[in-house]
Amino acid sequence: MTDKLDPEEVKEIMGKIFGETSKVVARYEGFIEKFIGDAIMALFGATQSMRMIPVRAIKAAREIHEIVSSISPQL
Repeated sequence: MTDKLDPEEVKEIMGKIFGETSKVVARYEGFIEKFIGDAIMALFGATQSMRMIPVRAIKAAREIHEIVSSISPQL
């Protein structure tokens, strides 16, 4: 993406993806530990004991993939 687009466009796209991803992670009771380049480190169950932690993480990951896939055709 960085080879084909201007840095401003990449920043806008990544901001949108990070914003939507943060919402998904929060919806499944996880939290964003940090943003690293184009990656996000999200943790689930680190601050409290929850049931079904792996299931929540997998559901969040699936939604995140759907978000990125829906944005990809536009680019």
